[in-house]
Amino acid sequence: WLDIVRGMEKPSGDLSWQEYAFRRSTDANPFPSIMGRVCPAPCEDGCNRNEVEDTVGINAVEQFIGDNAKKEGYRFKVDAKDTGKKVAIIGGGCGGLSAALQLRKQGHSVTVFEKYDQLGGMMMYGIPDYRVPRDVLQYEIDRIIETGIETKMNTKVGVDISMEQLEKDYDAVLFAIGAMSGRMLPIPGGDATNCVSGVAFLEAYNQGRLKHITGKVICIGGGDT
Repeated sequence: WLDIVRGMEKPSGDLSWQEYAFRRSTDANPFPSIMGRVCPAPCEDGCNRNEVEDTVGINAVEQFIGDNAKKEGYRFKVDAKDTGKKVAIIGGGCGGLSAALQLRKQGHSVTVFEKYDQLGGMMMYGIPDYRVPRDVLQYEIDRIIETGIETKMNTKVGVDISMEQLEKDYDAVLFAIGAMSGRMLPIPGGDATNCVSGVAFLEAYNQGRLKHITGKVICIGGGDT
């Protein structure tokens, strides 16, 4: 898609280069607006344009492709014939939703089981809204669901529905549960009630459960979290 943006690869027919770049990039990643905002872009450190003037701003290009798609209302197209096969996906985060889209493009019936009341996984519950605007995230999620994907919200596999039932009802089951458990401090007292992992803190914030904190707070770790 960088070649398309540069004009090195041309679309056919009346397709604009903006839509062509969107189609090609989302063949692999259906969240260009989100990826463009949150990827730390480690590739830029090794970019050979550093030897000329500056790195290729790959994040800015990807965000443009995604934001323009939202502005223009681009949608995914499912042209495959129905295979009659049913797939259950456990987890409605970026992995589960990306897999759901690819499966729909192949003509399979897909149901996503999500334990929360909103889709998005760590994009929704692990990143603050100042980095991922919720209207942008919701648009990219809805664009996938609109291809005909069924969702079962507030449904935890092993609690609300058994694994045995899924194996009975579906031809295949995909686990896309992500990595939503934070690491606690491996020291005495690290499991105290007032010691909270960064992931748990962000989840509480994004769910609106975190109203206020009193006293002094220590943050251990200086990364994005």
